[in-house]
Amino acid sequence: MVVVAIAAVFFLDAIARVGIEAAGTYALGTRTTVREASIGVVSGKTAIRGLAVDNPAGFSPEKFVALDEIAVNAGLSSFTGDKIVIERVALTGLVIEIEKDASGVLNVQKFADHLKKATGGGSDAGAGGEQKPAPTGESKEAVIRELRLEKMQVNLRNIAGGKDGLVEVKLPDLVMRDLSSKGGVDVLASELSGVVIGSAIKGVLAANIKGLGSDVLGGLQGAVEGIGGAITGPLRDAVDKGVSEAGAALQAVGEGVAKGMEEAGKKVGEAAGKALEGAGKAIGDGVGNALEGVFGGGKKK
Repeated sequence: MVVVAIAAVFFLDAIARVGIEAAGTYALGTRTTVREASIGVVSGKTAIRGLAVDNPAGFSPEKFVALDEIAVNAGLSSFTGDKIVIERVALTGLVIEIEKDASGVLNVQKFADHLKKATGGGSDAGAGGEQKPAPTGESKEAVIRELRLEKMQVNLRNIAGGKDGLVEVKLPDLVMRDLSSKGGVDVLASELSGVVIGSAIKGVLAANIKGLGSDVLGGLQGAVEGIGGAITGPLRDAVDKGVSEAGAALQAVGEGVAKGMEEAGKKVGEAAGKALEGAGKAIGDGVGNALEGVFGGGKKK
């Protein structure tokens, strides 16, 4: 996912070793591809474009996550100290497709389950309190001063009505500040992917869209809780604060989406009504003709 691009900037040597696609598979559990990458350690400007993540097994061929671009302003000096400090990261054109499998489980719930395994559930201890093995790769603390999520969209596909079974939720820009995490490259990559996807889903919930079924809302809430349990406290706090600051804008989004769903429902109802009316007329005409044939030998011309 997008975090693979961030990891590529943070830990060039580790990413060179495992590859972007391998890091994406670890972070998200499904195949990740990138169309174009330009990492400018000397210039301090990095861009990765056309990142796409496959849906988990059992879901449609639609991409689970697609991203137009991630831009990072960070020079070599950002990586040479005891702590990695990135002033600004901007993700633009993020689209997340949310859908159910045949058993009714959302794909984001599958991601949350995978994230728990990848990060150890956000805890330093394993089951029974024993210490987990240290993750592989660099263990420096990494800090992102500002993470921007711009032009985000969450598509609820075939689970919440809407026109042609699709509800598009275009979220306002979200800004999160002072995100920090300490762990291996793989764990950090997974945590940051949780931040991005969790922020988008939490934004949908905060929009309070009327018309979404309780099963959909419950599935989304369960995914958020699963993601929240897999990332560290500072990252969760940054997500909560970023979504809270966008509260008014998210409420406006929710009202707009609900209105669109209502209008789509009315149009479907009107179309169905006209179809039934036409069918009724056709049946009536047919019955009339049949009766005339029985009682009078057909219509007079």
